[in-house]
Amino acid sequence: MISSFIRDDILWLSFSDPDSRNAFSLGAARELRSSLLSGGFRAVVFSAPGRVFCSGGQLDDYAAMSTADEGRKVNDEIRDVLGALAELPLPTIACVTGDAFGGGVELISAFDYVLAVPHAMFALWQRKIGLSFGWGGGARLEKRLGSGRLRSLALSTHALSAREALEFGLVDQLVPTHSMGCSAAALAARLIALPSEPVSVLKGFSPTQERDDFNSLWWNASHASVLASRRKT
Repeated sequence: MISSFIRDDILWLSFSDPDSRNAFSLGAARELRSSLLSGGFRAVVFSAPGRVFCSGGQLDDYAAMSTADEGRKVNDEIRDVLGALAELPLPTIACVTGDAFGGGVELISAFDYVLAVPHAMFALWQRKIGLSFGWGGGARLEKRLGSGRLRSLALSTHALSAREALEFGLVDQLVPTHSMGCSAAALAARLIALPSEPVSVLKGFSPTQERDDFNSLWWNASHASVLASRRKT
């Protein structure tokens, strides 16, 4: 379901399950985790070809389960994988070339940057199946959208156009389909060129930890190099 390769220090991931409209399953989550553990890269670019980027969870898998606990365990594992993705100490980019619904929006929320084509649609459809956020996306989406907007979209299940998603902060940039790969590669290259030491702190920024985090970074290799270049000889 997930294929991968590394080029120019970028891990390129492609998720494809056309029979389910790219429903994200436990198997896909485990393949994603395996790819992320492989190492040897400094940025991640994730794509999912097709008219639907991700239709949410794999409902056929859940329907085949005989107990509620089976489903809870699956969701816990998927939540852990997406949480690990969100906390990677390097830049991550989602290339959204199709619609994203329900859990698909939670998947997108695990990435630092979201590039989307102008025709993509986005909707929090969890309520339509009697659920809330199951994969940790609620907290991540609240940071992107704000609590009021998130509540409104989740309760109404209103679908957003790509332009609305850009305006709301769910999407960072609209990109034509034909230039998506080049745009993602260029963005990843720019991010890789910057110092890597602050990435983890900046991604997990905490107001209460701001001073300690800053002091822990002071005089790291990149910072020391900049200071050395300013010294008068």
